[in-house]
Amino acid sequence: MSQEPAERKRGSVDGPAQPTGPGAPLLGVGQQLRRARLATGVSVREMARRVDVSPSFISQVELGKTMPSVGTLYAIASELGVSLDGLMPAGESLASEPSVAEAAGEPGADAGPPDGATPHPAWAARPFTTITDANSPVQRAGSRHELGIGGAVWGRLTSDHDPANDFLHVQYKPGGESCPPDQLIHHRGREYGYIISGRLNVQVGFDHYELNAGDSINFESMTPHRLSNPYDVNSYSIWIVVGRGGTPVL
Repeated sequence: MSQEPAERKRGSVDGPAQPTGPGAPLLGVGQQLRRARLATGVSVREMARRVDVSPSFISQVELGKTMPSVGTLYAIASELGVSLDGLMPAGESLASEPSVAEAAGEPGADAGPPDGATPHPAWAARPFTTITDANSPVQRAGSRHELGIGGAVWGRLTSDHDPANDFLHVQYKPGGESCPPDQLIHHRGREYGYIISGRLNVQVGFDHYELNAGDSINFESMTPHRLSNPYDVNSYSIWIVVGRGGTPVL
């Protein structure tokens, strides 16, 4: 049996570099993470210590020679306080598709004021219009930013940055995982997860949980943890990380 390199620590080798494309990190992630690290004055060794990987692994990531798991990348970006918006592709816009009401031939209408509220000119009935400008609070399903690595796809559910929290739609394909079994991740904040469909295994410290559709979980993110889908159907869930600090990852 071959022996692993002596410099390997937990999380030191996550996988080979991956090409660009839908749901995959864009080429140049490593170089941008390096610029962010240098801008914050953090050394390679210190960065490795913070996320519990080897310095050589951080160097490999920055050189674009290897790609960390989605969980390890999240932890690195968390420590650097950087946003990966510019690195992650947005989905195809669905704005041109007809709404359910349009497909049924039903005209839209303003809902009017809440029960008991005093009528106001602003509530005057007018044709329903979809706001698509940058100030809209709506994030369309087909145009959200997504990060996909190792059978996992994380999509940002907010239309813009949230300065303190992450609100995510998460898919784990069969065999997908947030990190390898011996490389649990940890970062600042507290997270909350709700399973929409499928099943998901969640390890928090030494405890293992099998979550089914409708189940939910919450835990301190500094506790080493791992999400995985060893089943034969896709797992879809909603995750909120509160108090992660810095700039959101997605």
